[in-house]
Amino acid sequence: MTKLPDNEALRRYFRQGLSDKEIAEAFGCTVQAVNARYAEMNMQRMPYSNTATAILEAAWPRTEFDRSKFSRFNRAKDLATFIRWRLGDPALTPRQLERAERFTAHLERHGFVLALDWARDNPWVYVPREPTDGRLVIRWPEGRELPRGPHLEAISLPGASVESEIAMVVNA
Repeated sequence: MTKLPDNEALRRYFRQGLSDKEIAEAFGCTVQAVNARYAEMNMQRMPYSNTATAILEAAWPRTEFDRSKFSRFNRAKDLATFIRWRLGDPALTPRQLERAERFTAHLERHGFVLALDWARDNPWVYVPREPTDGRLVIRWPEGRELPRGPHLEAISLPGASVESEIAMVVNA
């Protein structure tokens, strides 16, 4: 097995946008070896994806829900891409940007939010928007604390201030 290049060369490949898989193949090692080196270098490979995962973790913690069972569905992918788009991920491809825009348009056009129905094979379902949903794109689980600031904006349709809208709903 070939050794990975020095840290500076690895940083250069990272900045050029090479994937972990491409780097691993070029140096005859595993993707895990590349990831481990990035961790040693204190480099976060996917900050926007990791943030999207953290937001979903706040809604449906792994300790209670096996999210891996539902992350492969298109609606889950649409949601994750939407969150990355709202966070301002510069690495989104034109196709991913189009996916986020289609997701947004669909929710707005039909007055839907995305909800989880664990009784279904594909638990992601579109349901009619309720006043308590405000501008959120997902039906936030009862009893879970809503994120604030940029994380709340990331799960909200573009437009009016989400926090002020939620305050109006709560006070009504």
